[in-house]
Amino acid sequence: MYKATRDFIRDRQPFAKFAVKPVEVRQLGGGEEGSRYMNAHRCIDRERNIKIVSGWLVKPYDKVLKRTEILQHWWNVDAGARTYFDVSPQLGRDWEYVLDMDIAEYGISHFADPADNVCHAIQMSDGKYTMVDRIFGELFYKPIETLETTALFKKPV
Repeated sequence: MYKATRDFIRDRQPFAKFAVKPVEVRQLGGGEEGSRYMNAHRCIDRERNIKIVSGWLVKPYDKVLKRTEILQHWWNVDAGARTYFDVSPQLGRDWEYVLDMDIAEYGISHFADPADNVCHAIQMSDGKYTMVDRIFGELFYKPIETLETTALFKKPV
C-alpha cells in the first residue's frame, strides 16, 4: 500500500462513521468514459444483491509534480460484500481503492441529483491536502485543513 494511501486513511477516518479502508477491486471495464457514478449505478441489481459503494482512487505518487492525486469514485460489490468490481474504463492498474461509505451516505441524504453526489478531487503534497475542482474546463485549487465530509463535496448544503 502506498504511503499516501495510509496517510489519507489515517487523516480521513476521524471524520467517518464507517471504516475507511483499502479494498481489492476487480477492474472489468465496459462502462462509459467519464460516467463513473452512472457506471456503478447501472450495475445495481436488487435480485442478485449487487450494491454500489463509494470511496477513493489513490494514484501512484508523481515524482515530477511531487504530489499524489486522490479521486472520489464509485464501484460495486456483490452479495455478502465478498467481491468488489469496477466497470469504469481506463483506470490505472496501479491505482489503489479506498472504501469510504460515509461519502455515499452523505450524498444520498443531501443531494437529489446524482450528478451532485461527487466530491472534489484531492491532491496530497508534503502531507497537505488541496481540493481540485474543474469549472468550465479550468482547474481551481483550494487548500483544506481537514478531510471532513461536508468540506469534500462540491455543493455545500
